[in-house]
Amino acid sequence: MILAEFERAVMTGLLAGDDPLLETLRQQYQSAAVRDREVTATGFVTRFDVPSSVPPIARKLLHLDDLQVEIEGANTPADTSVHVHNGRLRSLECFVYEGVFPESPVIRSAWYYGTKKFPGITRELMAARDVEELLEEE
Repeated sequence: MILAEFERAVMTGLLAGDDPLLETLRQQYQSAAVRDREVTATGFVTRFDVPSSVPPIARKLLHLDDLQVEIEGANTPADTSVHVHNGRLRSLECFVYEGVFPESPVIRSAWYYGTKKFPGITRELMAARDVEELLEEE
């Protein structure tokens, strides 16, 4: 799996859920262009440019980080997170805590906090996500 395919799979998991806010973020992602990608030994950050024609979400700041993935060849699970700034999708970050992030990551399993492991980012996994708790404003 090349990095762009891995990113698409992770973004599918991070933006999953039956909520208008997540639907708007999915629209932003579909329209977004990759501005740049910073790759390190332990992971990467991909930054996006979202066209102004795509509506923002009402929340100015949002951090979705409840998805973890187990990657073939990695020593630890990878943390994943999406960052929203000024109502617009800004970046995707993925990293491992120990060892090296594989050049061609292949997802062996995935889970949201509070769910069991699933064999990848599957419909069953996404259906198990607690969207209400995830989007609860503090």
